[in-house]
Amino acid sequence: MHRGKIAVRKIVEFILRRGDLDNGGRSGHTALEGARIHRKLQAAAGDEYQKEVFLKIESQLGEDQLIVEGRADGIFKKDDRWVIDEIKTSEVAFEDLSEDQIELFFFQAMVYAYIYGTEQQVTEIDVQLTYYQTTEELITRQVRHYTLTELEDFYQNLIQEYHKWLLFQEEWREKRNASLQTLVFPYEGYRKGQRELAVAAYKTLKTKQKLFVEAPTGTGKTISTLFPALKALGEDEADRIFYLTAKTITRQVAEEALKRLDQIGAQVKVITLTAKDKIAFAEENTQNPEDNPYSKGYYNRVNDGVWDLLHHENLITREVIEHYARKHMLSPFEFSLDISLWCDVIIGDYNYLFDPTVYLRRFFEENEEEYFFLIDEAHNLVSRSREMYSAQLSSLKGELLYEKIGKEHQKLRRALNKVTKEFKKIDAIGKEDGWTFHHQQAPAEQLIKTLYALQEKIKEWLAAFPEDSAHELILDYYFDLLHFLKISEFYDDHYETTIQRSANELIIKQFCMEPAPFLKDSLNKGKASILFSASLSPLSYYQEVLGGEAEALRYKLPSPFEEQQQKILITNYIQTTYQKRQESLPKIVAAVYQMVETKIGNYMVFFPSYRYLDEAVDLFKETYPEINVLIQDTKMDEAEREAFLEKFVADPERSLVAFCVLGGIFSEGIDLKGTRLIGTAIVGVGLPQLNPEQELIRSYYDEKNHQGFDYAYQLPGMNKVLQAAGRVIRGSHDHGVVLLLDQRFNTTRYKKLFPLHWHSATVVYQPNQLSDELQKFWESRDVSASDKLSTAE
Repeated sequence: MHRGKIAVRKIVEFILRRGDLDNGGRSGHTALEGARIHRKLQAAAGDEYQKEVFLKIESQLGEDQLIVEGRADGIFKKDDRWVIDEIKTSEVAFEDLSEDQIELFFFQAMVYAYIYGTEQQVTEIDVQLTYYQTTEELITRQVRHYTLTELEDFYQNLIQEYHKWLLFQEEWREKRNASLQTLVFPYEGYRKGQRELAVAAYKTLKTKQKLFVEAPTGTGKTISTLFPALKALGEDEADRIFYLTAKTITRQVAEEALKRLDQIGAQVKVITLTAKDKIAFAEENTQNPEDNPYSKGYYNRVNDGVWDLLHHENLITREVIEHYARKHMLSPFEFSLDISLWCDVIIGDYNYLFDPTVYLRRFFEENEEEYFFLIDEAHNLVSRSREMYSAQLSSLKGELLYEKIGKEHQKLRRALNKVTKEFKKIDAIGKEDGWTFHHQQAPAEQLIKTLYALQEKIKEWLAAFPEDSAHELILDYYFDLLHFLKISEFYDDHYETTIQRSANELIIKQFCMEPAPFLKDSLNKGKASILFSASLSPLSYYQEVLGGEAEALRYKLPSPFEEQQQKILITNYIQTTYQKRQESLPKIVAAVYQMVETKIGNYMVFFPSYRYLDEAVDLFKETYPEINVLIQDTKMDEAEREAFLEKFVADPERSLVAFCVLGGIFSEGIDLKGTRLIGTAIVGVGLPQLNPEQELIRSYYDEKNHQGFDYAYQLPGMNKVLQAAGRVIRGSHDHGVVLLLDQRFNTTRYKKLFPLHWHSATVVYQPNQLSDELQKFWESRDVSASDKLSTAE
């Protein structure tokens, strides 16, 4: 026997929703606004009106049992007959709602009417739809009369249709759990540190805690966290796993690990979510939304598409989603979200959990399930979350919009003009006081007030004029506005308001200096979390800035590789501070050449800025024209990045040196194994550029814990260095060199941040010493390789 529970709204929307993907019936206001309007209408209905009435029914479906429950907005008696009231609010005029949308409203009320009618043992009952249009504050009411027999037929058909989904869900869970309980580690043995990490992860998940893990490259972090998470999932410790990361390549690593587990018997539904702009079909972007065949009638077809896919696929990659989306004529992004509700593992970007404007509401808003969060490359979450919880608005964008809007739209133009006037007031203060950058702890309250008024006018306008030529521009501005206002709701003492003035533009930003409290709230939506990275030092810093708080656990693994596989060299004779950059260039170029010339191979050199990089490249090419050079461009698409990396061939006949930017796309996440990369040189200690925002972070942490420079500059910079250095040794048979080209690496301040396997780093004090050390390392590797060959023979 299977037993399930579902909310009235969810079962109705899932089984009975029909029509287009965007049929205009969706409301743009917040849940708080909707609740406020509900309370207002309920209060106006009088004392006899029962509000928010909890209703529940248990139904038998053969041997199975289903509980359907929810809260009716209102119940009252009229002319001796019970009436169920369903309240809906939106900006859209009632006459512009689609028939499908109106029917869906009534369907929800009909379920409540059946439950209540059964409880009261009545033969007839009325259903009332109360629709409140927010922009004009218009109320429309429609009443339909039903017999209890009609409602019973409707309800039985509804739950019978849902029964097959309930059966599928319960039977799949039993099958999944049985397979995971017998699942074995997918490799013959554990790498050094892997078993310990897997055990620590398993215990963390079982005991509902947060764990911060630094596990160096080569540990096998992905499988060492996924495997124990799946074992715990198989014991019904959670409902699903979210594997979240910042980059496409790390999502692919997770896919590969789950594919391996699938091959040895793991029965798990896994989906990878791809950003909407990347997965949308090309023809979707060239058509008007109302003509898009993939969104038109979407809800008429989506359940058939989901059913088809779930019965044929377990590993649901982007390609799989696209195949079934074309087969069933469904918009692929929305289709992927609908499928995700039935999946055990969801792989995706950080923003699906942490971003306050785009997080997955279907999972995290009305959370009745238990989740495990696996956060990969967690060091990236520091800067990413600061961006997520910050928002800015430009005066210029609003002024340009004003010019594009026809003069007949006076209400909207007036609202835009009021916002422009607020910007001008702030600009006038800046001119008078003579600043181009200003910051304050207090929010820009008057501006925010006018922005809320503008938001209402834009909502009204978008609903009323969908065909206007300015619609797309206004929609784009509207999203900026919504984000800015959303962030204003979080504004507290973790924020500063910054104002940047230029000749023709004013940019106001709500800058989040410490997003830790908000990350903590997001992590608390899960039962347990594991945050891991190859570079998470010091762990105490990441535990604090990523919302772990004092009760979180910490775990640090040693490198799985032998120290002899890698040579770390610190050039104490090179200074790369800003004042010494020009003076340092010849020494840097010479050191890079010494690295490349000692052994034929592929190398990368990382610079703190493109300007520094360009100057070094020019000198290197002029001095050593015979060396094959690659240069990272400022903007590279996916194809260009792949073409760049394809130049790194195994066992090259001629050396290649690639000049790249520290913290850029090639300094982390890439996997050039074996002889595809045998050395890197890192110029400088990676300090972020001095700018007003970094200085605000510095001041904030100076006041909080007297570690402002560390938190704003040193620790983020050192993380970039560790990531870039981690490109060299990727496998157990790799060998390579890392040159740290800055004498600051030889100071206590930086040495204390070195990972354990860097403690044998060699300091060189002059160029010929560097050459000697490089020569000795590669000669020892060649001897070692020939010894192994002799032994094998």
